[in-house]
Amino acid sequence: MSQLKVNSIVPVGGLPSGAKGGIIQIKQNIKTDVSSYEASTGNFSSNISGLTETITTQSANSKVLIILHTNFSCTDGQRTTFRLLRGSTVLSVGDASSNVMRGLFPSLCNRSNTSQSVPCAMMIIDSPGSAATHTYNVQANTESSGGTVYINRTKGNNTDNTYHAGISTITLMELGG
Repeated sequence: MSQLKVNSIVPVGGLPSGAKGGIIQIKQNIKTDVSSYEASTGNFSSNISGLTETITTQSANSKVLIILHTNFSCTDGQRTTFRLLRGSTVLSVGDASSNVMRGLFPSLCNRSNTSQSVPCAMMIIDSPGSAATHTYNVQANTESSGGTVYINRTKGNNTDNTYHAGISTITLMELGG
């Protein structure tokens, strides 16, 4: 069996002046099970199991492209949001303004539709700043105490053929810096 091992792949004509880059490695975690998380006002849930991934960057100059896709629902009329963390460092949340929830893609769950699930996706580039192992996690929150976020299922969670479970994914790509 043949193997081709390289540190990078560069176009035949080279890279434009000052350009760097290329995808060094890709890691992905696919969450196929369903789970629920109870949140309280202002406090995010614990890390969502299955939406965690670890990558060991090869250079302090590397960047990490994070692609997050979730399917979720929540208790009636709750506004829900998520946040992404590298370790305990919160990444990419909205600006603070009064008492609004800060997070990624806030969404309102429909009060009457128990078959509704909301697909949301986002991408950000993180600069972890060190050649080390970095763990990325996702957490959820609702606008009021006792609100529940359901991952990969509808809030009704009916078992007949009209309701389907989804998947959620977190993908990490190390980019040359």
